[in-house]
Amino acid sequence: MDDVRIVRNASGAVDIIETTVLPLSGEEEEQQYICVTLQVLPPTGYPDVSPTFKLLRPRGLDDARLEAIRSACNMKIQESLGFPVVFDLIEVVREHLTGSNLPSGQCVICLYGFCEGDEFTRTECFHYLHSYCLARHLNALRRNYQEEYDKLPAWLQKTADPFQALCPVCREHIADESDSLKCAMPPSELENAPDFKVTRELREMQHRMSQLYLQQKSRGAIIDVEAETSTVISIETEEDVRRRRLREEAEAAKKLATPSQEATSSTNTKAVVSSTFSPVVQETQRIMPEPTNNNYQHHNRRHYRGGRRHHHHGHDRHHRMEREVAQGSSTNNTNGAGTATSNSNSNSNPTTVKQPKAQAAGIAHAR
Repeated sequence: MDDVRIVRNASGAVDIIETTVLPLSGEEEEQQYICVTLQVLPPTGYPDVSPTFKLLRPRGLDDARLEAIRSACNMKIQESLGFPVVFDLIEVVREHLTGSNLPSGQCVICLYGFCEGDEFTRTECFHYLHSYCLARHLNALRRNYQEEYDKLPAWLQKTADPFQALCPVCREHIADESDSLKCAMPPSELENAPDFKVTRELREMQHRMSQLYLQQKSRGAIIDVEAETSTVISIETEEDVRRRRLREEAEAAKKLATPSQEATSSTNTKAVVSSTFSPVVQETQRIMPEPTNNNYQHHNRRHYRGGRRHHHHGHDRHHRMEREVAQGSSTNNTNGAGTATSNSNSNSNPTTVKQPKAQAAGIAHAR
């Protein structure tokens, strides 16, 4: 059989025999509404030892029908002990599916079951829905898609993905048959359902739920979305809690010791400032201009003499006159006292008259 998958181990022995079983519906595959995957695990010593089996990925089958198929397979294994039983198990499952080729369970949209005469649709992923409910589901999907599409700017609308219908059970892509499902009639249970009325049991349940809500809210179990938008929920372990408490205790002890430490530090700071302020000033007083190799720096200065300023032009003559005056003064000092007295009483020599001025000029220049 082409639809049977056989998995072998390294030694060549069979580990898994698996196949998907469908009901017999002639050549009309669209009428196969239910299916299930049968997996047989033959042990060592098969067929003298009974194999185990599993029913995987059921579609359109509720728990009751699956339990009936499982019981029939177990009975067949017990009857065929010592004989190959894999193909017999496949036939047992197919007979049960063919005998009740109608989906069981509930429609995931309206939560009502499938009754005789109801129109239902099987999706490509083998999920069953009322045709009426599926049409409403597709219309809601298309409306939501159009709302989101209209919010996009024009340049993004050109590259947006087209509408794609999704299965309400597994979110797989399905065919969009909303046009053909518009004329589907609602299920019988939905039409015959009584009008909704608030009964006594419902009010008692509402009262219990309201008390439970208030209790959870008082303990912080109810999260306010608006208030908790900017907060982050973090989970602390016991070690984290212990470290946080130690850190809080250390911070509290530090705050208690802070006032005395601040007072002590303030006095120390004042003493340090008063003791270090004077050396700083003295240090700044010691700052001198950087030395230079220019031995004739004074030539670049401007000298003020007699209310006028003059530059270094003719300084060679000025220095020569100073040297002559100094030589003349030394010669005069070596002369006798009488000569000095006579010179002071008589008319003075022009050179001796200019001598004090030259000396004053030399002293000013030295300053």
